[in-house]
Amino acid sequence: MKRLATIAAVLLLTSTGCENAKSKLDGSGELPSNTPGVSSVADHSGDMETRVRRLEDNYAKHAEALDFLGKVYAQQKQQQQQQAREEMDPNAVFAVDIEQNIKAGLVEGKNDAFVTIIEAWDFA
Repeated sequence: MKRLATIAAVLLLTSTGCENAKSKLDGSGELPSNTPGVSSVADHSGDMETRVRRLEDNYAKHAEALDFLGKVYAQQKQQQQQQAREEMDPNAVFAVDIEQNIKAGLVEGKNDAFVTIIEAWDFA
């Protein structure tokens, strides 16, 4: 009797616990149905030649926009490359001309030392 009650409880829980409701994410990858001139579902009907012709017609219809997007992309890519060339390398080492400071006597120590430290002040 106890076993029958357990089986009945499991069946009741499984039948009421499984809900086949539509998820909020169902159809999230689809385009809105009110987009003019755009189908949210691809048309796979017809033979191979018909499908290729349909693709070519679709490309021809949007060729001007695709060319414009290609030009904009190339321009943005060129701007990014130009910015990358102009940016300073964080690991770069810069040489500073200290010849005038040596002549002025602003250097302490040997003139042929490996490291030269120049002190400067700004009393503005």
